[in-house]
Amino acid sequence: MARIPLPRPLVWQIACTLALAPSIHAQRASRLRMPAPSSGEYALELVATAATGTDMNASGAVVGSAYVDTGCGSFCLPPRESVVWRDGVRLVLPTLPGWNGITVRAIDDAGVVVGFAGFPGTATRAVVWRPVGGSYEILDLGTLPGTTSAEAVGIDEQGRVVGWSTTLTFPPNGSPFLWSEATGLLDLSSLGFPDEQPVAISPGGTVATVASWYRLDVPGSAVPLAPPPSGYLVTSQPAAINDAGDQARFLVRTSGQTLVYPYRYHHEGAWQQISTSPTGNLSRYGIGSIDAQGTITATVTSTGVIAFGPDGLAQPLAAFLAAPYAYPDLAATPVLAAGGRNARGEILASVLLGRSARLVRLVPASPCLAGCMRVEGLWMDALAVDDPAAPGSCAPSLSARNDVLVGLTVRSASGAPLSGVQVSGRFLDDYWTSHAVTGTTDAGGFVTFSYTGLCGVGAIEFLVEDVHRPGFELDRTAGNLSVWAIPN
Repeated sequence: MARIPLPRPLVWQIACTLALAPSIHAQRASRLRMPAPSSGEYALELVATAATGTDMNASGAVVGSAYVDTGCGSFCLPPRESVVWRDGVRLVLPTLPGWNGITVRAIDDAGVVVGFAGFPGTATRAVVWRPVGGSYEILDLGTLPGTTSAEAVGIDEQGRVVGWSTTLTFPPNGSPFLWSEATGLLDLSSLGFPDEQPVAISPGGTVATVASWYRLDVPGSAVPLAPPPSGYLVTSQPAAINDAGDQARFLVRTSGQTLVYPYRYHHEGAWQQISTSPTGNLSRYGIGSIDAQGTITATVTSTGVIAFGPDGLAQPLAAFLAAPYAYPDLAATPVLAAGGRNARGEILASVLLGRSARLVRLVPASPCLAGCMRVEGLWMDALAVDDPAAPGSCAPSLSARNDVLVGLTVRSASGAPLSGVQVSGRFLDDYWTSHAVTGTTDAGGFVTFSYTGLCGVGAIEFLVEDVHRPGFELDRTAGNLSVWAIPN
């Protein structure tokens, strides 16, 4: 799966976000509705803020990395950890003793994570993290004989890990490897498979390389890729493959700038360009996944897209976001990147909420039909409070702060206010803050939330995460579930 990079705090985001948010409003405007997609709409489930998502499994567990909120706001850069978010719990992945740095690549449905220890371009060790109770243990896979560096690329649902083990000489001398608990580390080329670097593996064990694809269960099954379209080159760009051998790839244009374009490769041997938008070195791109039907999720020119199978073209995921997550002055909330799509139809994504990207799951949502309730009239007042001794200044030594008040009303489908409804939400800022709150509506269906935080943290976002009352269901396709403001 492709990594989903999220923009960092506000001071590092300006180039990414100014073009997306040309004006600032304390309350969100109604968005221009696009036609509903045949596949339905998506609601948001927050995974983390100030975070990067790498992969997601069938149960919605996400692996990636995130900064730790130490309460320092904009005045420091806190530690960054590699983590698994599972069932609302944040599990930190251990490092390999004697090695600096870890990189995660994939997570399977059993929660096993693969990646490597060390830093790219230096000696690395392929590793596996296995869940043990409420934590993880790390296992060093080693390297193949005659090599000094190894990286795991992916894992299938039988627990088979594929990767590449190489020397650090120039030119490098490497071989593909297979690892499982039963077999240990094996040289794939000695088992009858191509001596080529794996770039992706499917849930059932179909492997893609730069030049071919094959099934791990069938030695000698390698099928060369058909020649790419004229003017394009196949390289080790981000890729995904399904069990049948259909693939999602980026091809490099051989003339002019080295721009990349997304393609669907049908296992019969046909290339299909799914977007004419080029991506260069100033934009983000990546492949999320390709499922059994050929549906692809990807990031193209810093935009999350979906291309429905078997031969649909790429469409911006922003067009499919439900109305309650509206963004000021734009037709849809920007989806900045798209990762994998799991068996439940959830998509791992980076979405702009407020003025910052958040790591989320895009969850299929349908209009509520019975016993419905919706959130309406969501508003925010955000006030920047000065330190009397230094008006207009913000520093750790001062008492300057932000005071924020949020209010909303919960109503039934008929418009009647609903009392006794438990509402859960979260305050976010442009740095590390992720402050959860819970409240209960009064007789008028109204509830407020307050928050006091550090100054100098940019915009404040409030996201309604859950609304609960027995006998009722929250309609996530109507009403208001997100609001933001810059304290003034």
